[in-house]
Amino acid sequence: MKQYQEFTKRLLLLVTPVIASCVLASSPSKAATFAFSQGKANFTNFSQSPRDVGTNTDTNTLTIAKDGMVTALADANATFVGAPPSASNSSLSIALGKGRDYLGLAESEATVIGFFDVGANTNFSFNFNADLNLQTKIDNPPAENARAAGDISFALLDTNNNSILDFFSVVGNLTTEGDDDFIAVQKSDNVTLKNQDINFNFGGKQEFATVYFDGSLQRYFGNQTNFALIEVKQNRATVKAPEPSTSLALILCGGVIGVVLSRRKPTAVLSFVTNKG
Repeated sequence: MKQYQEFTKRLLLLVTPVIASCVLASSPSKAATFAFSQGKANFTNFSQSPRDVGTNTDTNTLTIAKDGMVTALADANATFVGAPPSASNSSLSIALGKGRDYLGLAESEATVIGFFDVGANTNFSFNFNADLNLQTKIDNPPAENARAAGDISFALLDTNNNSILDFFSVVGNLTTEGDDDFIAVQKSDNVTLKNQDINFNFGGKQEFATVYFDGSLQRYFGNQTNFALIEVKQNRATVKAPEPSTSLALILCGGVIGVVLSRRKPTAVLSFVTNKG
């Protein structure tokens, strides 16, 4: 099964530019749109092994073309190895279209979860890196609209009382054309970022945002504790002509993480970048 998934992933990456070139070249008299959203995360060097692990992936695409051509692609992968412990996942959403009246939507989500039991007076730690890549392009504003959105979030959740112990989150959005472009990063005090690289180009008919973080989490437990490490990433790509009257909503964080973070004020906000057009 793993070999088949890897083959499918390589095939998807191979055929995507081919499909894009075919769609965009099919009707030279009509403008084109493109939206790309991809997220990756890796977790290594755990101080102890999890008691149990789990993964989940989900993808969804929608294409409607009344006058034009549209393509939507979505892919998601997730792995959590118990011994020696390591976890990784990725999700990819691509939408592209050409014509006067169409809608293309691609959504992908990948989740990893590990359950840990630590004794009293114990240090728990791991290293991680996270990578978010967003791109949009249109030819004919305001008749066209492209949106790329994504988020990568993880949290340590106390499974006895469902409270958040620590967390990290990066969220990005591009709306072309529009003034909803931003990158937002939040973390708790026990998350340390060793390296970070944020690049973006907001405004105009072609936009991008790339974010990379390399860091670690270290937490001291004075008492015996049962907790879960939950990481969720979501990516959405949307293209539409004519321009939609209302913008599609981005779910900032998935599952339990989104619910709990909405009730807890972050202890640190690293950066917030926005463009007012």
